[in-house]
Amino acid sequence: MNFGLVINTLGKISLAFFALMVGLTILAIYFNEDPVPFLTSSLFSLGLGILLTAKKAESDVLRFKEGFAIVGLGWLLVSFLGSIPFMYYIHPINAFFESISGFTTTGASVIDKPELLPRSILFWRSLTQWIGGIGIIMIFLLIIPNIATGAVFQAEYPGITLVKIKPRIRDTALRLYLIYVSLTVAEIVILKFLGVPIFDAVTHAFTTLSTGGYSTHSQSIAYFKDWRVEFSIAIFAILGGSNFSIFYFLCLRRFEVLRDREFIIYILLVTILTVTITLLNLDRYDLINSFRYSFFQVASIITTTGYTTTDFDKWGSGAKMLLLIAMFIGGCSGSTAGGMKVIRLYIMSKYAISQVVKSAEPKVVRIIKYGDRALRSDIVESVVAFFVLYIFIFTISSLIIALHGYDIVTSLSATAACLGNVGPGMGLAGASETYSHFPWTIKILLCLDMWIGRLEIYTVLALFIPSFWR
Repeated sequence: MNFGLVINTLGKISLAFFALMVGLTILAIYFNEDPVPFLTSSLFSLGLGILLTAKKAESDVLRFKEGFAIVGLGWLLVSFLGSIPFMYYIHPINAFFESISGFTTTGASVIDKPELLPRSILFWRSLTQWIGGIGIIMIFLLIIPNIATGAVFQAEYPGITLVKIKPRIRDTALRLYLIYVSLTVAEIVILKFLGVPIFDAVTHAFTTLSTGGYSTHSQSIAYFKDWRVEFSIAIFAILGGSNFSIFYFLCLRRFEVLRDREFIIYILLVTILTVTITLLNLDRYDLINSFRYSFFQVASIITTTGYTTTDFDKWGSGAKMLLLIAMFIGGCSGSTAGGMKVIRLYIMSKYAISQVVKSAEPKVVRIIKYGDRALRSDIVESVVAFFVLYIFIFTISSLIIALHGYDIVTSLSATAACLGNVGPGMGLAGASETYSHFPWTIKILLCLDMWIGRLEIYTVLALFIPSFWR
């Protein structure tokens, strides 16, 4: 392990954070608000950055060990530095919870009334999710596929999809960044055109495309009471949950990427879930409103955005069960969405079918394919292992919450919502609730779930293997 490279890079991240906090300090002054929270964070980031960058790297070669360490520890570092401004308004543990929930684009909040916070803090809260969104795209579409030499690691990233990106990293990163910014600006313009105040338009654009779900209002998107705003946000959430390499190739006029199997299944899932839940909710709403609320919540949950326009916790058991399933599914690989990802569940289903056929006809050799491509056995094994680990972590976390005295619905849904980076769950973690009432032990547990879920399990678990650090 090249510890010098890891430490030096974390120092550079701290210095970049310092520059960001200086900008937020100026913004707070512009809003005639207290700049001290951001000034404190900027000074701390500067000091830490200078200290860490003093450690020189033994080599500039970035192997998968160093890459994973930088990604895993870097996410914790920015979450800590980002929590400092929040500490002026809420408890330090709550501040870290809010920050890591932002950077992991989870959207689980401990703030009951965001309207009461200064606008500069609300802007920063939304910006954490926007930064987390672009960060996760760059990491899982570019950085890790280029440094992960092990088959297990390679298999867990978008290299297993039809639309793998292979040009120069810097040029590709710039193009992806421009796509991300362009879609964000497009949403801001549309929301402003629909009458949303510019501050709300900007902050909600930040938290929609990143599939984060933080809102500047305790009522979330229901605050706007406008179906046009809801529909626009739902569409951009669906875009955020799509593989961004698709947008990359569309810019190159490679329209065949729209035939990507994962993307097609993703759109079909949104359609099927919307239609089914619309029908299940006809006993509560008329057809138009049933479709309106169902489409928005399906788009919000399956993309792991987590916005709400209604308290879906009051829906029938069937509708809530489908939303819970959507929390597990998540969006596409290479997107800002969380969850298991559509492609993994597709491969898992193909593997399960092959095992059933094999049990009936042992002599039959069944090849698992993704589209027209046969998948290597190590890729399939990696996906199966991911599924097992995901369910194991989900079970243990849910059990710990239940042992603290919480009901089964709250325990299961809170874990699913945080591990899948969704945000709102059900029960005491439902759409009309926040996570503020949970004890600090549960909050720390859920922070770990957010971190593990956002970095796709392997990246985090690798940090706990002793041989990884040698």
